[in-house]
Amino acid sequence: MTTTATTTTAQAGGQRSTPLLEVDGLTVRYETLRGDVRAIEDVSFAVGDGESLGLVGESGCGKSSVALSLLGLLPKNARVDAGEIRLQGQDLLRLPESQMRKHRWNDIAMVFQGAMNAWNPVYTIFTQIEEALTIHQRGSMTRSEARRRVGDLFELVGLDAQMMDRYPHELSGGMRQRAVIAMALSCDPKVIIADEPTTALDVIVQDRILRQLKRIQSELGMSIIYISHDIAVIAEVADRLAVMYAGGIAEIGASHTVFGHPRHPYSWSLLTSTPSIKGPLRTLSPLAGEPPDLHDPPAGCPFHPRCPMATDRCAAEKPPLELLSSAQASACWYADQVPDPREQEVLR
Repeated sequence: MTTTATTTTAQAGGQRSTPLLEVDGLTVRYETLRGDVRAIEDVSFAVGDGESLGLVGESGCGKSSVALSLLGLLPKNARVDAGEIRLQGQDLLRLPESQMRKHRWNDIAMVFQGAMNAWNPVYTIFTQIEEALTIHQRGSMTRSEARRRVGDLFELVGLDAQMMDRYPHELSGGMRQRAVIAMALSCDPKVIIADEPTTALDVIVQDRILRQLKRIQSELGMSIIYISHDIAVIAEVADRLAVMYAGGIAEIGASHTVFGHPRHPYSWSLLTSTPSIKGPLRTLSPLAGEPPDLHDPPAGCPFHPRCPMATDRCAAEKPPLELLSSAQASACWYADQVPDPREQEVLR
């Protein structure tokens, strides 16, 4: 990845000139019995101080692999082939594990997918958050101080402090998710990664959790990376959107711009295949086919086998991610021909 490509993704959507976190040309492979899987291919983006970025795409597009790369928690069969992950200018990929532990939770924390599975069922919520505080605060916090800290965090996320002495199974799904958020906030990180933070929750609780995250971000001034398959949900809470497909970024830009008029056929397909309760009723355009096999990805544009706009050029040449305006960049040869989603047929 060149500096030009990094600049392209940083500029799209009005990125701040001094980013807090920069991902530059990240390429990750998984070694499997069938051969290498290209999980992340030349991914670049930047997140400013106090900014939120959404990573959106279907399952298997590389979103969670990006998150695990940021934390240095990739599985043993993964290898980083290229790229840099710079936090305030320091490349995290070059750090030994002993140094990386100092950044985990103190600088970058994660709200893991699936709140029930994120907790050990045989320990209380407080015991598990206290352990994180003790480890990362290097034993400088007493038990009474830890209880006050967890109580303050529970109040911040909308939970009664008495809930900290409960076991995970005694809390509802929404309560467990709030407790996971409290744990991620425990060491005052600069960046929070929220990986599908509302999975398995009903839409009302989803809305409350996302609004709470947005409020907490505003109060604490931290940066958030949201990860989801639902472009409409993330567009509501993220300042910028990066749409991922087959391990790479297909489109990136200001959320309202990408959501209002996408400039990549895949982004358009995600939007037009999702029903909306706002505006007039429109026909849905199902997203045909399935994501490519990353053991043997197609030549050219990885989306061309499913793309309604594909031509011979798409099958032969892979388009670069190019800046279209100050608010948007797209990796499509025909970005200027992507229709407006609002032009879909209106049902009468």
